[in-house]
Amino acid sequence: MNSRLLRVLVFCSGLSLMLIQIVSSRVLAPHLGTSIYAWTNIIATTLLGILVGNYIGGQISKQYSNKKVLGITFIAAGSVTLLSIFLVTVINDMLGVVSMHLAIKTALYTFSIFFPAATCLAAILPQVFRLDLRDLKKTGSSFGSLYAWSSIGNVSGLVLGGFFLIPLIGTKQILTAISALLILIGLYLGRGHALWKNRIALLIALFFIGGFVLPSYCQDETNYYCIRVLESTDGDESPVFTLKLDHLVHSYVDPMNAAALGYGYEEIYAKLIELNFGETGEFYAFFVGGGGYVLQRYIDAFYPEAHVTVAEIDPGVTEVNYLRMDLPRDTSIETVNEDARRFLQKTDKTFNMVFGDAFNDFSIPYHLTTVEFHKLLKSRMSEDGVYALNVIDDEKHGALLASLIRTLREVWTHVYVSPQADRFVEGRNTYVLIATDKAIESTPWASAVSYSDGAALTLESSENGLYTLLGDEVVEAFLAEHKEPVLRDTFVPVDRYLAPVFRDAY
Repeated sequence: MNSRLLRVLVFCSGLSLMLIQIVSSRVLAPHLGTSIYAWTNIIATTLLGILVGNYIGGQISKQYSNKKVLGITFIAAGSVTLLSIFLVTVINDMLGVVSMHLAIKTALYTFSIFFPAATCLAAILPQVFRLDLRDLKKTGSSFGSLYAWSSIGNVSGLVLGGFFLIPLIGTKQILTAISALLILIGLYLGRGHALWKNRIALLIALFFIGGFVLPSYCQDETNYYCIRVLESTDGDESPVFTLKLDHLVHSYVDPMNAAALGYGYEEIYAKLIELNFGETGEFYAFFVGGGGYVLQRYIDAFYPEAHVTVAEIDPGVTEVNYLRMDLPRDTSIETVNEDARRFLQKTDKTFNMVFGDAFNDFSIPYHLTTVEFHKLLKSRMSEDGVYALNVIDDEKHGALLASLIRTLREVWTHVYVSPQADRFVEGRNTYVLIATDKAIESTPWASAVSYSDGAALTLESSENGLYTLLGDEVVEAFLAEHKEPVLRDTFVPVDRYLAPVFRDAY
């Protein structure tokens, strides 16, 4: 075989392998979120596939060294890549509701779906090396050259997948394109052999089934999220939108009723605004995360003198709000599409209120949880500023909640806990943490009434303890049972803290 063609083949196999590795994180995100466990298992699965594939490819090259066998390997790689599109649904149906540690469940998903493709692709390089080896004196240079071209393919796959293809065409389309490329290469290598007769129609049928018949789970895919917007209506009422980011329902949005906040924690945020600024008032609010822009719309509607700045790292989320959830493009809400920590390092603005809403269920941006981040945040707040963030945890485990309380206490004088109940409760629950240097008195807090009270989408009510601020003795007793330390940039095990909560959620 032509030496140049062989280098093109290893380039294509390297490109495909790394594209699949990048895409696999986005494939898993709608079902398992994004965590250190996901990337650990993806990398481990890829390396294990390379190990096994190199061995199998070496054994094949000893017995069979010809274009036909190499073509079969390419077709096998393309076929299992195409099959992975279907396996995602099958594996999720089997394991989605099974109670299991996040690390183990992620390993089973990743190995079942992507290990076959990694193995087949890794089996290509040893065969190509054997076909390229014509002079034993050139063994080193031949192997070095082929390996270099494979690595160039790896780098190209990383760049194309991470920066361009995922937000441009989506994961399902990428996997389909990879399978088509590999199968076409296999057909080309095996042309003229009887094995390929009457097979092309079947392969084309598989291509169309995988690429065009099976619907994509995501409506929009970005470098950060799999985004879905569901619309529901009730009779003649205006539509209500449900925003899903990866596997979490992030927001309920009623564009015609800004007081309908949907989630209880956002009602606590609204009550906090009323407590500090009354029914009217000028203040500067900063949001760590945009989501469905629910509370931002609320402030825009009921506090016309307020100034709202949102740090939403994903421009795709902001664009979806404009295109599908009726957020006006000329809104007074200011959005910066970059990481909140990076924005705070650059801005000279001062905020009276800050709301944290960047925690996506079990996917935690760890750099927004540490004491270093919160010191930076406080330096951009007024002396009487208030910071509120929502945390999902289970009192039975409570590791993330306890560590965040201790972290906030390192920076602010007062840290209050408001659960979606009147106490710490066993089972997954949402807690609002409120950090401030200005004490919150119980009587004004209990009497504060926000515009959201009585809204159609309210999920909880003050009668059920929604607005409770837990007493110091209750919080201290909770911390006495949970000894997790302050979160720092050098030690942020948030994925490990949430893993048992994930296990018990199913």
